[in-house]
Amino acid sequence: MVPGRVIFVCTGNTCRSPLAAAIADRLLRRTGLAMAVASAGLAASTGQPAAAQGQDVARTMGLDLSSHRSRHVRDLIPGANDLWLAMTPAQAEDLRVWLGSEAAVDVLLPFARRLGAAPAEGDAVPDPLGQGPDAYVGVARLLEQALSTIVSSWREELCRGARGFGPQTKTLALPRLNGLRPTLESTALKLLEEAGELAEGIGKYRALSGERADDPLRRVMATIGQELLDVAQTAVTMMFVLEEQYAVNLQGMLHEHIRKLAAKGYLSSSVEQGMDIFAPSPPEDA
Repeated sequence: MVPGRVIFVCTGNTCRSPLAAAIADRLLRRTGLAMAVASAGLAASTGQPAAAQGQDVARTMGLDLSSHRSRHVRDLIPGANDLWLAMTPAQAEDLRVWLGSEAAVDVLLPFARRLGAAPAEGDAVPDPLGQGPDAYVGVARLLEQALSTIVSSWREELCRGARGFGPQTKTLALPRLNGLRPTLESTALKLLEEAGELAEGIGKYRALSGERADDPLRRVMATIGQELLDVAQTAVTMMFVLEEQYAVNLQGMLHEHIRKLAAKGYLSSSVEQGMDIFAPSPPEDA
Protein backbone atom coordinates (compact mmCIF):
# COMPACT_ATOMS: atom_id res chain seq x y z
CA MET A 1 0.00 0.00 0.00
CA VAL A 2 1.30 3.44 -0.94
CA PRO A 3 1.09 5.88 2.03
CA GLY A 4 -0.04 9.46 1.91
CA ARG A 5 2.80 10.57 4.18
CA VAL A 6 6.04 8.88 5.24
CA ILE A 7 7.65 9.85 8.55
CA PHE A 8 11.23 8.91 9.37
CA VAL A 9 12.04 8.48 13.04
CA CYS A 10 15.33 8.21 14.91
CA THR A 11 16.43 9.31 18.38
CA GLY A 12 17.33 13.00 18.26
CA ASN A 13 16.09 13.97 14.79
CA THR A 14 19.42 15.57 13.93
CA CYS A 15 21.28 12.85 12.00
CA ARG A 16 19.57 9.85 10.44
CA SER A 17 15.92 10.81 10.11
CA PRO A 18 16.43 14.29 8.59
CA LEU A 19 18.89 12.85 6.07
CA ALA A 20 16.43 10.06 5.22
CA ALA A 21 13.62 12.60 4.77
CA ALA A 22 15.72 14.78 2.47
CA ILE A 23 16.77 11.82 0.32
CA ALA A 24 13.22 10.46 0.14
CA ASP A 25 11.77 13.87 -0.73
CA ARG A 26 14.12 14.25 -3.68
CA LEU A 27 13.45 10.72 -4.92
CA LEU A 28 9.71 11.27 -4.67
CA ARG A 29 9.83 14.60 -6.49
CA ARG A 30 12.00 13.20 -9.26
CA THR A 31 9.66 10.24 -9.58
CA GLY A 32 6.60 12.48 -9.63
CA LEU A 33 4.86 10.99 -6.60
CA ALA A 34 2.80 13.44 -4.55
CA MET A 35 3.64 12.35 -1.03
CA ALA A 36 4.39 14.32 2.13
CA VAL A 37 7.66 13.58 3.96
CA ALA A 38 8.48 14.36 7.59
CA SER A 39 10.94 13.37 10.29
CA ALA A 40 10.97 13.35 14.07
CA GLY A 41 12.81 11.91 17.05
CA LEU A 42 11.69 9.81 19.99
CA ALA A 43 13.96 11.75 22.34
CA ALA A 44 14.41 14.95 20.36
CA SER A 45 14.85 18.42 21.77
CA THR A 46 12.79 20.86 19.76
CA GLY A 47 14.57 23.31 17.49
CA GLN A 48 18.03 21.76 17.10
CA PRO A 49 19.75 22.00 13.68
CA ALA A 50 20.91 18.95 11.78
CA ALA A 51 24.36 17.70 12.77
CA ALA A 52 27.11 19.64 11.02
CA GLN A 53 28.67 16.54 9.46
CA GLY A 54 25.24 15.43 8.32
CA GLN A 55 24.77 18.78 6.62
CA ASP A 56 28.18 18.40 4.94
CA VAL A 57 27.33 14.96 3.56
CA ALA A 58 23.90 16.18 2.42
CA ARG A 59 25.57 19.07 0.62
CA THR A 60 27.81 16.70 -1.35
CA MET A 61 24.63 14.91 -2.44
CA GLY A 62 23.01 18.13 -3.60
CA LEU A 63 20.71 18.29 -0.56
CA ASP A 64 20.23 21.13 1.91
CA LEU A 65 19.62 20.46 5.61
CA SER A 66 20.46 23.98 6.77
CA SER A 67 16.84 24.85 7.55
CA HIS A 68 16.07 21.60 9.39
CA ARG A 69 15.06 21.89 13.04
CA SER A 70 14.47 18.87 15.23
CA ARG A 71 11.11 17.93 16.72
CA HIS A 72 9.68 15.24 18.94
CA VAL A 73 7.28 12.64 17.55
CA ARG A 74 4.59 14.05 19.84
CA ASP A 75 4.72 17.28 17.79
CA LEU A 76 3.26 15.43 14.80
CA ILE A 77 -0.43 14.70 14.47
CA PRO A 78 -0.79 11.09 13.26
CA GLY A 79 -2.80 10.57 10.08
CA ALA A 80 -4.71 7.56 8.80
CA ASN A 81 -2.45 7.14 5.75
CA ASP A 82 0.89 7.64 7.51
CA LEU A 83 3.79 5.21 7.30
CA TRP A 84 6.29 5.51 10.15
CA LEU A 85 9.75 4.18 9.29
CA ALA A 86 12.12 3.84 12.24
CA MET A 87 15.88 3.52 12.01
CA THR A 88 16.03 0.61 14.48
CA PRO A 89 13.73 -2.21 15.65
CA ALA A 90 13.72 -0.78 19.19
CA GLN A 91 12.52 2.60 17.90
CA ALA A 92 9.77 0.87 15.94
CA GLU A 93 8.59 -0.87 19.12
CA ASP A 94 8.51 2.45 20.98
CA LEU A 95 6.50 3.97 18.12
CA ARG A 96 3.97 1.15 18.24
CA VAL A 97 3.46 1.71 21.95
CA TRP A 98 2.95 5.43 21.38
CA LEU A 99 0.80 5.22 18.24
CA GLY A 100 -1.16 2.05 18.95
CA SER A 101 -1.52 -1.21 17.08
CA GLU A 102 -3.49 0.30 14.18
CA ALA A 103 -0.61 2.53 13.04
CA ALA A 104 1.58 1.52 10.10
CA VAL A 105 5.02 1.25 11.69
CA ASP A 106 8.05 -0.50 10.24
CA VAL A 107 11.85 -0.59 10.35
CA LEU A 108 13.46 1.05 7.34
CA LEU A 109 16.04 -1.56 6.28
CA PRO A 110 13.86 -4.68 6.68
CA PHE A 111 11.02 -2.82 4.94
CA ALA A 112 13.27 -2.01 1.96
CA ARG A 113 14.65 -5.54 1.93
CA ARG A 114 11.16 -7.00 1.61
CA LEU A 115 10.65 -4.83 -1.46
CA GLY A 116 13.81 -6.11 -3.11
CA ALA A 117 16.68 -4.00 -1.80
CA ALA A 118 20.09 -5.65 -1.67
CA PRO A 119 20.62 -7.09 1.81
CA ALA A 120 22.45 -4.89 4.31
CA GLU A 121 24.06 -6.25 7.42
CA GLY A 122 21.69 -5.97 10.37
CA ASP A 123 18.27 -4.38 10.66
CA ALA A 124 19.31 -1.02 12.12
CA VAL A 125 20.65 2.10 10.42
CA PRO A 126 23.67 2.88 12.63
CA ASP A 127 23.79 6.17 14.49
CA PRO A 128 26.70 8.21 13.05
CA LEU A 129 26.69 10.78 15.87
CA GLY A 130 30.26 11.28 17.07
CA GLN A 131 31.64 8.69 14.63
CA GLY A 132 33.30 11.00 12.10
CA PRO A 133 32.54 11.91 8.47
CA ASP A 134 32.99 8.36 7.09
CA ALA A 135 30.13 7.14 9.29
CA TYR A 136 27.82 9.82 7.89
CA VAL A 137 28.80 8.92 4.33
CA GLY A 138 28.08 5.25 5.03
CA VAL A 139 24.68 6.06 6.51
CA ALA A 140 23.80 8.30 3.57
CA ARG A 141 24.64 5.56 1.08
CA LEU A 142 22.66 3.00 3.06
CA LEU A 143 19.64 5.28 3.21
CA GLU A 144 19.78 6.15 -0.48
CA GLN A 145 19.97 2.51 -1.52
CA ALA A 146 17.06 1.51 0.68
CA LEU A 147 14.89 4.49 -0.22
CA SER A 148 15.52 4.11 -3.96
CA THR A 149 13.99 0.65 -3.77
CA ILE A 150 11.06 1.81 -1.63
CA VAL A 151 10.15 4.76 -3.86
CA SER A 152 10.51 2.65 -7.01
CA SER A 153 8.17 0.05 -5.52
CA TRP A 154 5.57 2.69 -4.68
CA ARG A 155 5.71 4.08 -8.18
CA GLU A 156 5.25 0.66 -9.73
CA GLU A 157 2.33 -0.09 -7.41
CA LEU A 158 0.57 3.10 -8.41
CA CYS A 159 1.21 2.45 -12.10
CA ARG A 160 -0.21 -1.07 -11.85
CA GLY A 161 -3.04 -0.53 -9.43
CA ALA A 162 -4.61 2.81 -8.64
CA ARG A 163 -3.93 4.35 -12.03
CA GLY A 164 -4.66 1.22 -13.97
CA PHE A 165 -1.93 1.94 -16.51
CA GLY A 166 0.52 -0.78 -15.56
CA PRO A 167 1.53 -3.42 -18.09
CA GLN A 168 0.35 -6.98 -17.80
CA THR A 169 3.10 -8.93 -16.07
CA LYS A 170 4.06 -12.51 -15.32
CA THR A 171 5.32 -13.02 -11.77
CA LEU A 172 7.45 -16.06 -10.96
CA ALA A 173 8.84 -16.67 -7.48
CA LEU A 174 12.04 -18.57 -8.20
CA PRO A 175 14.17 -19.65 -5.22
CA ARG A 176 17.67 -18.70 -4.16
CA LEU A 177 19.78 -21.82 -4.70
CA ASN A 178 22.18 -23.03 -2.01
CA GLY A 179 25.72 -24.24 -2.59
CA LEU A 180 26.23 -22.33 -5.84
CA ARG A 181 28.80 -19.60 -6.43
CA PRO A 182 28.16 -18.53 -10.01
CA THR A 183 30.46 -16.05 -11.71
CA LEU A 184 29.59 -13.70 -14.52
CA GLU A 185 31.36 -16.02 -16.96
CA SER A 186 29.78 -19.26 -15.72
CA THR A 187 26.33 -17.65 -15.79
CA ALA A 188 26.81 -16.54 -19.40
CA LEU A 189 27.86 -20.07 -20.38
CA LYS A 190 24.94 -21.60 -18.48
CA LEU A 191 22.48 -19.27 -20.18
CA LEU A 192 23.91 -20.27 -23.56
CA GLU A 193 23.55 -23.94 -22.63
CA GLU A 194 19.95 -23.55 -21.49
CA ALA A 195 19.09 -21.43 -24.52
CA GLY A 196 20.58 -24.13 -26.73
CA GLU A 197 18.38 -26.78 -25.15
CA LEU A 198 15.37 -24.51 -25.61
CA ALA A 199 16.24 -23.99 -29.27
CA GLU A 200 16.68 -27.74 -29.71
CA GLY A 201 13.21 -28.44 -28.34
CA ILE A 202 11.61 -25.81 -30.57
CA GLY A 203 13.60 -27.04 -33.56
CA LYS A 204 12.34 -30.59 -33.12
CA TYR A 205 8.77 -29.37 -32.83
CA ARG A 206 9.10 -27.30 -36.01
CA ALA A 207 11.22 -29.96 -37.76
CA LEU A 208 13.79 -27.26 -38.53
CA SER A 209 16.64 -29.75 -38.46
CA GLY A 210 14.83 -32.49 -40.32
CA GLU A 211 14.00 -34.19 -37.02
CA ARG A 212 10.49 -33.90 -35.67
CA ALA A 213 9.35 -34.78 -32.20
CA ASP A 214 6.78 -37.55 -32.07
CA ASP A 215 5.57 -36.58 -28.58
CA PRO A 216 2.05 -35.18 -28.13
CA LEU A 217 1.81 -31.38 -28.48
CA ARG A 218 1.06 -30.90 -24.77
CA ARG A 219 4.23 -32.75 -23.78
CA VAL A 220 6.34 -30.81 -26.29
CA MET A 221 5.05 -27.49 -24.94
CA ALA A 222 5.63 -28.65 -21.36
CA THR A 223 9.25 -29.43 -22.28
CA ILE A 224 9.67 -25.97 -23.82
CA GLY A 225 8.14 -24.42 -20.70
CA GLN A 226 10.62 -26.34 -18.51
CA GLU A 227 13.54 -25.09 -20.57
CA LEU A 228 12.27 -21.52 -20.19
CA LEU A 229 12.13 -22.01 -16.41
CA ASP A 230 15.71 -23.29 -16.47
CA VAL A 231 16.77 -20.12 -18.30
CA ALA A 232 14.86 -17.97 -15.81
CA GLN A 233 16.36 -19.82 -12.82
CA THR A 234 19.87 -19.27 -14.14
CA ALA A 235 19.18 -15.55 -14.55
CA VAL A 236 17.55 -15.23 -11.12
CA THR A 237 20.45 -17.03 -9.44
CA MET A 238 22.82 -14.46 -10.90
CA MET A 239 20.50 -11.65 -9.80
CA PHE A 240 20.95 -12.78 -6.19
CA VAL A 241 24.72 -12.60 -6.69
CA LEU A 242 24.50 -9.11 -8.18
CA GLU A 243 22.43 -7.89 -5.23
CA GLU A 244 24.35 -9.61 -2.45
CA GLN A 245 27.94 -9.27 -3.70
CA TYR A 246 27.81 -6.16 -5.86
CA ALA A 247 24.91 -4.21 -4.25
CA VAL A 248 23.12 -3.85 -7.60
CA ASN A 249 19.64 -2.40 -7.06
CA LEU A 250 17.70 -4.53 -9.52
CA GLN A 251 14.33 -3.52 -8.10
CA GLY A 252 15.22 0.10 -8.68
CA MET A 253 16.24 -0.70 -12.26
CA LEU A 254 12.95 -2.42 -13.08
CA HIS A 255 10.97 0.73 -13.84
CA GLU A 256 13.60 2.03 -16.25
CA HIS A 257 13.49 -1.36 -17.97
CA ILE A 258 9.72 -0.96 -18.44
CA ARG A 259 10.18 2.63 -19.67
CA LYS A 260 12.71 1.39 -22.25
CA LEU A 261 10.22 -1.17 -23.53
CA ALA A 262 7.54 1.50 -23.80
CA ALA A 263 9.92 3.80 -25.69
CA LYS A 264 10.57 1.04 -28.22
CA GLY A 265 6.85 0.56 -28.77
CA TYR A 266 6.57 -2.84 -27.11
CA LEU A 267 3.94 -1.64 -24.62
CA SER A 268 0.53 -0.10 -25.22
CA SER A 269 -0.09 3.64 -25.31
CA SER A 270 -1.98 3.41 -22.01
CA VAL A 271 1.19 2.15 -20.34
CA GLU A 272 3.15 5.03 -21.82
CA GLN A 273 0.54 7.47 -20.52
CA GLY A 274 0.87 5.93 -17.10
CA MET A 275 4.62 6.40 -17.25
CA ASP A 276 4.14 10.05 -18.23
CA ILE A 277 1.95 10.65 -15.19
CA PHE A 278 4.80 9.56 -12.94
CA ALA A 279 7.60 11.02 -15.05
CA PRO A 280 10.60 12.21 -13.03
CA SER A 281 10.81 15.91 -12.28
CA PRO A 282 13.71 17.77 -13.93
CA PRO A 283 16.88 18.18 -11.86
CA GLU A 284 16.93 21.08 -9.42
CA ASP A 285 19.62 22.89 -11.40
CA ALA A 286 17.79 22.56 -14.72
